[in-house]
Amino acid sequence: MTEFSRRTVAKAGAWSAPLVMASTAVPTYAASSSTDDKKLNIQYGLFVSTQVGGGYVGYATSNGTAATRPATPAEHFLASSNPESDINWDDASSSPTNGSFVNGEGSFTPVTQSATGSDGAYASVSGFWFSVPTTNALTGTDYVPGSTAVLAKGATFVTEVEMSVPAGAEWTVKNGKINGQTWSRQLTGKLNASSGNSATYLATATIPGTWTASAPTVTQQADGSYLLKATITYVTSADYTLTQSGNKYYAQTVIMPAQVSFSPAYGWNYYQQTSRVQSATVTYSGNGISDSLAINGLDTTSRINP
Repeated sequence: MTEFSRRTVAKAGAWSAPLVMASTAVPTYAASSSTDDKKLNIQYGLFVSTQVGGGYVGYATSNGTAATRPATPAEHFLASSNPESDINWDDASSSPTNGSFVNGEGSFTPVTQSATGSDGAYASVSGFWFSVPTTNALTGTDYVPGSTAVLAKGATFVTEVEMSVPAGAEWTVKNGKINGQTWSRQLTGKLNASSGNSATYLATATIPGTWTASAPTVTQQADGSYLLKATITYVTSADYTLTQSGNKYYAQTVIMPAQVSFSPAYGWNYYQQTSRVQSATVTYSGNGISDSLAINGLDTTSRINP
């Protein structure tokens, strides 16, 4: 098991998975480590989903996997394959197996990141999660009773959106939409707080905040294709305190608007989202120990193609 000192700054790909896990096809998790000899840790991760379905290419939160994945925290961390939001998508070949599909990448909230989803099921959501303190990091066990972890107001997450379409399909990238609004200029909106509802181990599904989508840039490439680039930034608007109570060990926040969509009617080459933690601070306490962790530079990419 690999632990990381507090205030670690690292990219997702640089983290090592627990030694008890298989060496391939496993999620990347991170843990902070208190400087105290007793060691107190929190876990956290970033996940990104992209999808095709219902006549659009892009991002939505409506699809969900069946409950076929690990159904307890311990099973989640010991899984030999990455628990994620894939539907009709083959990671090995980076290609879909059906006309409607979802590709999820990164470290997903243990057990489920859907407020109403069954244990072991995932939704096509992009977000960030963190845990209450544990004395046995990266195992899904030994969470400290009554401990707390606070994500400070102003946590900032940036998603870079990129889409390529063939020559002749410029209309596609100039008529994308966010929540039904044509995405040709800067757009803004809010996400409201959402509790964990029926999810056994999830205390909250969304921490309130605001999103800002930059005006997209569209450029024609040498081969005649068109490339769209834009960013969507999500900033939390309040402190959120996760308190260990019963089976509640995890909190998360969605970091994207409800839907980002482009029409595939004129063809498309690929759609990609790269999300990163620009800045987030988690302060945690338990067993008489208090510490804090500043997270930045963590990123994850999900890319899909026809």
